[in-house]
Amino acid sequence: MAPSLDTNCLLRWVLNDVPAQAEQISALLRGNDELCVSDQSLCEFVYVLSEVYQLERGDIVSSLKLLMSESKISFDRQVWTAVVKGYSAHPKLSVVDVLLVEQAHRSGNVPIYTFDKKLAAQMENAALVPESGPL
Repeated sequence: MAPSLDTNCLLRWVLNDVPAQAEQISALLRGNDELCVSDQSLCEFVYVLSEVYQLERGDIVSSLKLLMSESKISFDRQVWTAVVKGYSAHPKLSVVDVLLVEQAHRSGNVPIYTFDKKLAAQMENAALVPESGPL
């Protein structure tokens, strides 16, 4: 089992807005075999960059790619490679929406039904809930 990193650790390391804390995370990355990051932390990371720091989507994608380039940060890179691609291609969708569709696709539980017309229109494995009749 490996230790995990919280969202605020990811933010400090990527943004380097608190240099001492960024260095502490860099030291952890130099010292451990791996540090795990949950999907929830990555979603929160994107949310904070977007809503608190008001970064453009391209900058957020670059930040995600920076995390993905660090081999000692452990998360499902196949899923997140697809999420980053979908998040980049669909600027009206949230990272959570794209992640949900990707996870449904990978598990074979598609389509993912939604009332979100934007999601259903933009993502191949999402569909609107049928108005009537059997699913």
